[in-house]
Amino acid sequence: MNQHGFRADAVIIGGGIHGAGCAQALAARGYSTVLIESNQIGHGTSRRSSKLIHGGLRYIETGQFSLVRKSLRERATLEKIAPGLIHRRKFLLPVYRRNRLKSWQLILALYTYAFLGGLGKKTRFKRLSKTQMLPLSGLKQDDLIAVFQYWDSQTDDLALTQAVTLSAKNHHCQVFEKTEFMAAHQSSKGMIKVQAVNHKKNIAIDCRLLINAAGPWVEKVQSRIDFVEQGPQISLVQGTHIEYDQTISDDIFYLESPDDHRPVFIMPWQGGTLIGTTEIQHHGSPANSRPSEAEVKYLAAVLFHYFPTYQGNFIRAWSGLRVLPKQDKRARIRQFAKQPRDTILHIDNQQAPRVISIYGGKLTTYRATAKKVAKLAEKTLGKAKMTGDTSLIQLHSWNK
Repeated sequence: MNQHGFRADAVIIGGGIHGAGCAQALAARGYSTVLIESNQIGHGTSRRSSKLIHGGLRYIETGQFSLVRKSLRERATLEKIAPGLIHRRKFLLPVYRRNRLKSWQLILALYTYAFLGGLGKKTRFKRLSKTQMLPLSGLKQDDLIAVFQYWDSQTDDLALTQAVTLSAKNHHCQVFEKTEFMAAHQSSKGMIKVQAVNHKKNIAIDCRLLINAAGPWVEKVQSRIDFVEQGPQISLVQGTHIEYDQTISDDIFYLESPDDHRPVFIMPWQGGTLIGTTEIQHHGSPANSRPSEAEVKYLAAVLFHYFPTYQGNFIRAWSGLRVLPKQDKRARIRQFAKQPRDTILHIDNQQAPRVISIYGGKLTTYRATAKKVAKLAEKTLGKAKMTGDTSLIQLHSWNK
């Protein structure tokens, strides 16, 4: 094999949204940065999300107020810096007689959501009148008590990840796709020696900081770094979405599954309708994540329960994996509902980090995570040399 070697301040493993965000943050601060992705940028879990840039209304119930506040702040920032990628959407929250959450609980949650969002115009909600409820795109009217309306945003998660990576490249980050990280160890000179393989070509990089942003592969990458401990125990949780070929509405419906009362979104997507998501435990390699027949039937049942006259045709199903902290006890239904959803940073040395590993996290808060990583990086790499522009532009093509 050919050998290609060079030096960098930081090497980032994983070209999903968190790896791209860290690459952008570090490169914009003047650090020499390398991003390594085993597949193509953004083609892993980061393009299998629910496509939402939102605060996470459901997290109000489990008391994750700090996460919701941060998410709403990040949503507002992304709407400013990426107007071509982040689109405001009206969210409709129907309440039926047999719902687990009652109207008064949702009103309280929506008031809290507005408060955590700063009580601005974009955080307001309202209750639709009976006249406004009737023409809602074929929505089931039997036992419908109320419909609440609030605002959040939608994005193309793949395009967002690619736009962030392009910004990193514009700040001189080197990006290697189709490149597998093999190992990392400390050299006698105190550097970290990173070994990777790209098209049968060995790549050797000497760096001062290694960032593990491998998403569902975070444990595998961590095990290949021979001078750090394993991180927290995690669960890989599969979320499946299904797509149909006809749009129900330009608005997003936030509904409760009649089966187990889990929240499910029904939303417009690329001229059709996207329904998701599920939450089931995944075992084995992340590469083997596939929608099960039971998940597809579950989501289709939600769709046709609430829109019984819908005439669209099924197109496809796909799944992605969330990284959540491992729980000791599992609930019988909605077993992952109470799991914390915020990012966990596992650091080998708080005074001068050599390895920073990112466990979990949300699409919406990738910037906040990257900013925290960049702040930690200063302890090892020294004060940032500059503060570059990190605004984004919508991609029409992805130029490698």
